[in-house]
Amino acid sequence: MPAHVRLLAAALLLAAMPAGAHHSNSAYQVDQIITLEGTVKEWRWMNPHTWLYLTVKGADGKEQEWAVEGRPPGILGRAGWSNTILKPGETVTVHASPAKNGDPEGIIARVTKADGTVLGNAPNYNREAPAAARPATPAPAAAGPRPSLAGVYYPAQAGGGAPPPARRPGEPLPPPTRSSPTSDGSQGRGPDAPKLTPDYLAKWNMMAASRISGSYEYDNIHNCLPPGMPAMMSMGYGMEIMQDEQKITFFSEHQDALRRVYLDGRKPSAEVLADPTYAGYSTGRWEGDTLVVDTVALSDKSFIDGSSPHSDKMTVHERMRFVEPGLLENQITVNDPVALTEPWRVVRRYRKAAYPNDELREFACAEGLRER
Repeated sequence: MPAHVRLLAAALLLAAMPAGAHHSNSAYQVDQIITLEGTVKEWRWMNPHTWLYLTVKGADGKEQEWAVEGRPPGILGRAGWSNTILKPGETVTVHASPAKNGDPEGIIARVTKADGTVLGNAPNYNREAPAAARPATPAPAAAGPRPSLAGVYYPAQAGGGAPPPARRPGEPLPPPTRSSPTSDGSQGRGPDAPKLTPDYLAKWNMMAASRISGSYEYDNIHNCLPPGMPAMMSMGYGMEIMQDEQKITFFSEHQDALRRVYLDGRKPSAEVLADPTYAGYSTGRWEGDTLVVDTVALSDKSFIDGSSPHSDKMTVHERMRFVEPGLLENQITVNDPVALTEPWRVVRRYRKAAYPNDELREFACAEGLRER
């Protein structure tokens, strides 16, 4: 085959590979890990998830092209990756979870470069910048009548988010046990999951069976839809809070989700109530140092906790306050007389970030849609 034909065939093969085909854990056997040793063909630093294309030589000596999905740039950037971390032609060892449908695809658990550099999935929210690189800290504002929630936050990690102990020289890495959490419903419903009525539990079982099969029909994340309320307040990728006298705005890096809490006494109109959205319509008030928020007009296309369905009668009540300097607690109560047998309560905690972790990254989920 002439060289130019080979190049064209390779280009067509890459173009046909499903660069944006997944970006959802439910497509993979996340509790299984395979090892791929191969040569980097292309490294795509893109939304909503990164992609590593490999040429892998099988036991039979034949070469096979693999497409391995990584977490989004915002997460991997905080885990030590970059848009130039992997170069075409270099040899890597990839631990990954395989696709359920048997295609040569996977989702990354860990990558080891030939020089021994280990690239994992865990973001470091506690990086410390050198003193000389830190921006000047502004003088504290005069104490006002209300606490300021403004800032960038990440989920509060157990133990304060202390980094794991450093590996001793020459100490081997343990094999990864999984690439990501199981999210397809195959593990059933946990004891802390919302208690669904029989009709809505049947709906959950139907949707779980669909996701377990590898279908994306009921997978909002795969379809680039907002996480909705209250799921977006888990803020697994980080959030920014912006505050003025009239409103407080919450911006989630995940799916670029946005919600506003109005503080000026306005109420949802009949038009608002008849036009439900993923974030809903939120109004708030201060009770001392606690922000109290009520959210209505929520679309039943979203999920309570990422997978539990709800009706258009669902409402969300929140109480937010600092429980210690820099640690914001959110007590969430979900009521739905149609979908829930009892109110669902959960507590989320967020720790305020310092430089250089106080910068969120664009997610731009739709970037991957054009490559499906």
